[in-house]
Amino acid sequence: MTVELATRPLTDVHGVLCAAPDQVMAKIVDPRLRQLLQTWDGWRATRSLPSRANFHPEELHYLLGHLFLLDIVEAEIGLRFRYRLFGSAVTLYRGFDLTGRFLDEHPDPHFALRAHAAYLQAVQARQPLWASVSGITATGMSANFEGLILPLARDGETPDMLLSAQIMTAPRVG
Repeated sequence: MTVELATRPLTDVHGVLCAAPDQVMAKIVDPRLRQLLQTWDGWRATRSLPSRANFHPEELHYLLGHLFLLDIVEAEIGLRFRYRLFGSAVTLYRGFDLTGRFLDEHPDPHFALRAHAAYLQAVQARQPLWASVSGITATGMSANFEGLILPLARDGETPDMLLSAQIMTAPRVG
């Protein structure tokens, strides 16, 4: 690892968009993420946001292992995010499983800060968030993925969960 990579505090973000589904769709490269966004948009029907009750994990069989399901927990310090599900393919890639744990317990605090900001942005905007990330984190963790974060709301308006997916990609060159 070069000194430059070792001192870089976060991975390189090559694109982030938190917007209406049709705008986000135009950015997504992986067809599985495109299908997930279409499915999420269909679950919404006439509401702003779908509920967790609108879907069953088997509907997303094409993404099993790449999915996260997070509870949004209000705390004195602000919102915290607890992984109800941490995908097995991501666990294998990363070498750890955060199921049942909070994002702030992530082994790479710099990556956790970046993820927290993305989750928070999707919650506050009540919109899908897409990101393309590549590089090495400050602790040396490889982070090469295309991801999608989708808010869920029991009442159709106020996010109380997040559904997210990460598709690992090859590192960017140049």
